[in-house]
Amino acid sequence: MSVAASLSAAEAGLFWEQKPIDQRHAYTVAVRVEGSVGEDPEAVAAALLHDIGKRHTSAGLIGRSLATVADMAGMPLPTDWRRYRNHGSLGSADLEGIGATGLSVAFAAGDNRPPAGTDPTVWEALHAADDA
Repeated sequence: MSVAASLSAAEAGLFWEQKPIDQRHAYTVAVRVEGSVGEDPEAVAAALLHDIGKRHTSAGLIGRSLATVADMAGMPLPTDWRRYRNHGSLGSADLEGIGATGLSVAFAAGDNRPPAGTDPTVWEALHAADDA
């Protein structure tokens, strides 16, 4: 699979702005999705782009973990941690702004329901691949 083959130029730009650890995770999710549903460029793109909202934070692994725990405890979060916790809405807005597919926007947002016309098998494969 090639990132360039599945992403538009604008999408690829967002992908490469991610931290390497997030790029690797996205690539792993995309490989799992492709293994599950076959060649589906729209599904692969959604997998590659689902966490691009994390570009808006400088939090590393420890900061991300602390942000998650603090948020779960209902504690107030510093701005950077708030951006990490809101990466879904930030990323989906970024994707919508560049004209990404509804599947990419919805998956990045963390929506529970797929956009209209989406094969439920693809939607389930995206979530299973991200949760694996």
